[in-house]
Amino acid sequence: MIVVLGAALGGLQTALLLAQDGHDVTVLERDPQPPPTDPEAGWSQWERPGIPQLRLVHLPLASWLQRAEAHLPGLVEMMTAAGAVRMNVVAPEPGLGGRLHPDDARFDTLAARRPLLESAALHAAEAAGIRIRWGVSWLGLRAAEGGRVPHVTGVETSAGGMSADLVVDCTGRRSRLPARLREIGVPGTLEESGERGFTYHSRYFRSPDGTLPADTFPLVVEHGSLGLLRIPADHGTYSLGLISRTDDHELRDLLRDEDAWTAAVRLFPGAGVWLTGRPITDGVQTMARLTHRRRTLYDVEQPLVTGLVAIGDAWALTVPTVGRGLAMSLHHSVILRDLLRERAGTDDPPEFAAAFGRATDDGLGRAYRQTVSYTRHRLAEMDAHEAGLPYEHPDWLRARALGRLAQRDPDALRAERAAAHLLPGAHEELRAPSITDAVARLVSESKGLMPPGPSRAELLDALTS
Repeated sequence: MIVVLGAALGGLQTALLLAQDGHDVTVLERDPQPPPTDPEAGWSQWERPGIPQLRLVHLPLASWLQRAEAHLPGLVEMMTAAGAVRMNVVAPEPGLGGRLHPDDARFDTLAARRPLLESAALHAAEAAGIRIRWGVSWLGLRAAEGGRVPHVTGVETSAGGMSADLVVDCTGRRSRLPARLREIGVPGTLEESGERGFTYHSRYFRSPDGTLPADTFPLVVEHGSLGLLRIPADHGTYSLGLISRTDDHELRDLLRDEDAWTAAVRLFPGAGVWLTGRPITDGVQTMARLTHRRRTLYDVEQPLVTGLVAIGDAWALTVPTVGRGLAMSLHHSVILRDLLRERAGTDDPPEFAAAFGRATDDGLGRAYRQTVSYTRHRLAEMDAHEAGLPYEHPDWLRARALGRLAQRDPDALRAERAAAHLLPGAHEELRAPSITDAVARLVSESKGLMPPGPSRAELLDALTS
C-alpha cells in the first residue's frame, strides 16, 4: 500500500504513475470536496484552500507536456478534452518571425486555468481506480522503533490511522513535513531557503470574442522594478501577472489597487491590448513571499528517515516566474516510479531512501540550482533599479544578453527557450559558437545600461496619478 498525501496535480500525477505499475494507491486530501464537473463552475465556485495559487497565473513547461505524453497520455487527453489549449512557447516570441520548424513541436505545452487541469487530473485518477479520500487531514506519522533511523509505517489522519509500505508527501509548498518528522524523533530536515522573494499581483480576463489578441507580445517581460507575465488559458481566457519584490512595500501596496495595477500594465509597450478583455477575477489576486526552498531527507552517509519520500514542492520550491514546479514534480514522480521498478519495491529501506535522494539530485538538482541563481540575481537587479543603478554581475549580464539576442535570432530563441523549459539537449544548443560569440559581444555593449522601462520615479508617478 502506498499512501500519497495531497490531491493536487503533483499528488495525482504521482498516484497515476504508481497505479499504472500495479501499486495499491490511496490519496488523502484535506480539502473537503472535489471540483464541479463544469469548467466554469470549477473556476468560480470550487473552494480549494490547500492550493493558494489556484487562480494565479499558470503555464506548464514544454518539458512537462513531453513527459506527460510519454508516461500519462490519458491525462493529457482528458485535459485537452476539457478545453486546455495546445500552444507553442516560441511561436509568440518576436525573434521567431512567425516561422516554425517541424521539430518546434518540442516547444508545445497546454495552456489552461489551473482548476481545469486539477479537475481533469482528478477524473483521470478516478477512472484509473485510485482511491481519493476528501476531507481527510494528515495529522502525524507512524514509525517503527529499533532501527538506526525512524522508519515510517503509516500515517495518523483525522479519519484514523493508516498503514503504508511507503508514504509520499505531495502536499506542496505548505507541507508540514519538518514538524511531522520531529514528532517521530527526526531532529529536522536538511533545509535551505531564500530569505527574500517576490509578490505576484494577477488578474484573469476573458476576451470579447473568445479569441486572444493576435500579437507577438512576449510571455515574460522584466522592466526594472516590475515584471509582467502574460499567460494564455482555456475558453478564451488569459491572465496578466505583475511581479514585485515582497519587501518593496511601497510598490506592493500600490498594486493592490485595480487602477494602479492597470496603469502599471500599460507601462509595458504593447501590453495595453491585453486589457481589453472582461475581468473574471474579483480584484487583484496577490500571493507574497514566493522564493526558493529545498528539503533533503538524506545526507551522504545516512538517510534521516525511511519509508517516506517528498515529491515536487514538498521537496523543493522554485519561483513561479520560471514556471518549473509542475514539470519538476512530474519528473520527480517518474524518478520514484522508476526506482520502485528497479528495486522491486522498498525491501531495503535505508538503501532505497539513499538511492532516491541521489536520483533526485542527479535528475533535478541542476534545475533547482538554476532557479535559485535566477531568484538572487533578479532580486539584486530590482534593488539596483530602485537605487537608480545598473546591475552588472557577469552571469546576469550574459543571461540578459542571451535574452536580447533571442529577440532577433531564431536559433538563439530556440536555445534560450529549450533551456528555460528544461528540454533535452538545451545546454548543448547554448554552447554553439554562433550563440556564445554573439552573447559575448552583447555583454560588452550593454555594461552600464539600465534595464528597459520607466525609472523608479516615473513608475511611482504613473501608479499614484
